Amino acid sequence: MITYLKVRNLAIVEELAIEPGSGLNVLTGETGAGKSLLIDSLEFLRGARGSSDMIRGGTDKMTAEAVFHVPKKTARQLEEIGIDFDAQGELIVRREIGGRSRVLINGSPLSVRELGAAMDALLEIHGQQESHQRVAGQTYRELVDEYGNHDELLVTTREAYRDWKQAADQLREMTGAQRDRALQLDLLRYQLDEISAAKLDPAEEDALLEEKAVLSHAREMIEATSGAFQLVDDDENSSIAQLGRAIHMLQPLSKHIADLRQIGDDLQDALYRLQEVARTLGRLSETVRHDPARLEQVEDRLVTIERLNKKYGGTITAVLDHLGRAQDEYERLADYEANVEKLQQAEAARLGVYRKAAEKLSAARKKAARAFEQAIQKQLNDLAMERTTVRVVVENVERGGADGIDRIDVLIAPNRGEEPKAMQRIASGGELSRIQLAIAAALFKASTHSAAATLVFDEIDAGIGGRVAEIVGRKLQELAARNQVICVTHLPQIASFGTTHFYVWKEDHAGHTRARIRRLDDAEERVAEIARMLGGEKVSESAFAHARELLEGAKVAQLRGHAV
Repeated sequence: MITYLKVRNLAIVEELAIEPGSGLNVLTGETGAGKSLLIDSLEFLRGARGSSDMIRGGTDKMTAEAVFHVPKKTARQLEEIGIDFDAQGELIVRREIGGRSRVLINGSPLSVRELGAAMDALLEIHGQQESHQRVAGQTYRELVDEYGNHDELLVTTREAYRDWKQAADQLREMTGAQRDRALQLDLLRYQLDEISAAKLDPAEEDALLEEKAVLSHAREMIEATSGAFQLVDDDENSSIAQLGRAIHMLQPLSKHIADLRQIGDDLQDALYRLQEVARTLGRLSETVRHDPARLEQVEDRLVTIERLNKKYGGTITAVLDHLGRAQDEYERLADYEANVEKLQQAEAARLGVYRKAAEKLSAARKKAARAFEQAIQKQLNDLAMERTTVRVVVENVERGGADGIDRIDVLIAPNRGEEPKAMQRIASGGELSRIQLAIAAALFKASTHSAAATLVFDEIDAGIGGRVAEIVGRKLQELAARNQVICVTHLPQIASFGTTHFYVWKEDHAGHTRARIRRLDDAEERVAEIARMLGGEKVSESAFAHARELLEGAKVAQLRGHAV
């Protein structure tokens, strides 16, 4: 629902800001005061086309801004189209034209088309000639499904469609692969043979690199290890021999002198380590061989590994993973005929399940549509539109979707004997607004769900009065128990049902006319405004009394509605 609305420089509006309530918000005031400009600003925020003619004279930019509180269900829908929310679930929408025209939602720029998509679930404005084929934030299909409580049937149909679509996609992919199957098989066979023949081991590359390093420097290693061995342990002047003599020289005194005993122990440790080094040098000098043939084998093997790594993933592990996938794909394509037959059978079976679920849903929709028609017709009769006939049409389409096989429309015949047509083609603004109210009221009485959209009604009181106006007001009040409703009205009977009442007037200021607005919080202010609407310029005491009666009656009706 809208918690804040601000408009600047729209026609005679210099700046208006209101905080609509959660129930029925009514806007009243004299003709031409600017009430409908607030509706225009909401249309603008909903994505209607803007033009420079809207901008207040003497200014160069018009802006409209609204803050919406969005329930979790609707927030999830908007997040799917890329709208982000804060923790409080607030949505701040700002649009401006003139100079730099732009749209911002929660600070992020969007296109006007994206704005319209985002507003579909949040704001419905009734009373215009064009229709978005939505009521209370829902499409006609959603209206019928909610009226008929088709949640379980919808879930079953959507799941069956998803399963069938998955099988159909697999079959299409397999059938398309047939065109390249022979070429693909040849390529896979080549890859399988090439990788398999290499007999790769994930651990061998590091070992080969180490072996290559040794073989590449074999001559130098033989010379170095032999020379080092001679210096360490191969003659009477070697390091080990000299170290042994040093230990022998210190040994007699180390029994008596602690420092020399410690030095003797350290030299003995050094001797042991040096002897171990000598053994390693001796082993290396004896085992390292200059082997050009083996070096060539190692290098060839490393070239093979490097080539396969570059082609199939970068590492031996990745190459072996590719081998497994290629084997699976080869077997799938090689067994093409059997796989296609299995997929055809699976696709046909799942299509049958989907068609059965969709037909069951369609039958339920047709049944619900007949009951919905009667409920809407009753509401229309209450609204003095007895001559208007409504038809909720459910037609099967050739290609179904996740929501079934039906196209649903609401058709209207304004007079008996006429062919029903799409309502935006045959209804006036006031009639269209009341028809939308009748649909929403019929849905309200049947549904257990909570709606989310803010509903705006303009011109709803055109051509009505008296008892019918009171009925319209009561239905708006009932509808506002779940939806936030905003209504521009000239009729006191409707205005008396408002839970939040805004008064709009215009005044001259600095040589210009400007529209002003304020909320009537004081009870006597509301009585005075209702009395003005009843009595015109000169308000009599009887008008005040009648105004109090209307307000008291609306209050009683609201209490009864809550009790029910």
